[in-house]
Amino acid sequence: MLTAISRYGVRIPQNLGKIVAHCRKRGELARGPFIAHFEDALSAYLGSGRAVSASFGRMAFFYILKAFQLPAGAEIIVPALTFWVIPEMARVAGLKVVFADVDPATFNLDPECLEKAITDRTRAIVPTHLYGLPCDMEAILRVAERHNLYVIEDCAHALGARYRGRPVGTFGHAAFFSFQALKPLNTFGGGMALVQDPQLGQRVADLAHSEPWLEESLLLRRLRFGQLQRFFMKPAVFTMTGFPILWFSALLQARPDVYLWEAIRSLNPLPAAYTRRYTNVQAAIGLAGLRELEKWNEETRCRARRMDEALGGLPWVVTPRVPPDVLHIYYQYCVYVPNRDDLVRRAILRGVDVETLHVDVCTRVGLFRDSWTSAPCAERAAQAVQLPVYCGLKENDLRRIAAVIRRALLNQTKKPLVASQSVQ
Repeated sequence: MLTAISRYGVRIPQNLGKIVAHCRKRGELARGPFIAHFEDALSAYLGSGRAVSASFGRMAFFYILKAFQLPAGAEIIVPALTFWVIPEMARVAGLKVVFADVDPATFNLDPECLEKAITDRTRAIVPTHLYGLPCDMEAILRVAERHNLYVIEDCAHALGARYRGRPVGTFGHAAFFSFQALKPLNTFGGGMALVQDPQLGQRVADLAHSEPWLEESLLLRRLRFGQLQRFFMKPAVFTMTGFPILWFSALLQARPDVYLWEAIRSLNPLPAAYTRRYTNVQAAIGLAGLRELEKWNEETRCRARRMDEALGGLPWVVTPRVPPDVLHIYYQYCVYVPNRDDLVRRAILRGVDVETLHVDVCTRVGLFRDSWTSAPCAERAAQAVQLPVYCGLKENDLRRIAAVIRRALLNQTKKPLVASQSVQ
């Protein structure tokens, strides 16, 4: 019987059950000492700044924006290729979003496009270390310094990534991280702000700490849901549950996975679930996960290197380009291929679930119609396909993924897209 391989893997520390049981026994699921310990530990891991926990990574970003006390209507520049929630949270904070195009080879903010997007109303920029690859921070910081702009690093995909030996998140005035179930560090939701200026950090903390605590029943439901996600991604379970739907949909050339994505919508007013405090049990899970983070990231890098070797010799295939001065953590392994949708169908029919676009081309999202602009490189980058290389994959799984992708690519008959040739 064909065993299917999920596109995602969930990172969980080995002693998860004991951590939850310990916090529950002490009556410290929501409130407790691990929150401060985790904030201190993350700050120490990164090497600078004050870390402040939040209910979501997006709320950490929101608190940072509010703490800067920017004038209403001030402009903030965001990459055209990013998760739609980030520009929407900036709008909820009262700012005008301006999109700048990306480099199609790295998927990250293009410093030249960034500079062209700046006006006399620009106050901040958000370089996103997309898919776990650090931005060209030297060039971005030069632009920011010339125009006296705040730099807020989006590190939702990139905890553990480094630029010239230094952790991402420590270059700008502030940064934010996400601990959603599929992220590099998973605490079943939550996020963290990292702020370099002590006074700004205190304002962020005041905002985050003013929120009410999450009800214990909702917290337990969140933990159960996160564990179910992991359960259903196990090969044997995924093969019998979600995969048959994907397989039949591939035959019909349908896309049922779009219903798993968060619906694009206005977030003003903020949903009630957002305005809660980060909890003690999540922080305890984060502390345990932080001790394993480097191992997880290195295992993922090893799998990415193996995929590079397997696909690197194929014509018209562009594997991820990693500049020599950065450490990529491969939250997503993105490849340009001749025909993305055809490859996805062929792979699924052979038991390998792959993804098309993990984020959004925001200049084509109706919610941001007032900010639409030309972003041809973001649209080109959206044609990449994301292949599984997560650290939970076994050696046999990795060999099979590579073999299936190679076979699918070699069987494609259509000419390669221009995007596949232009990013090398």
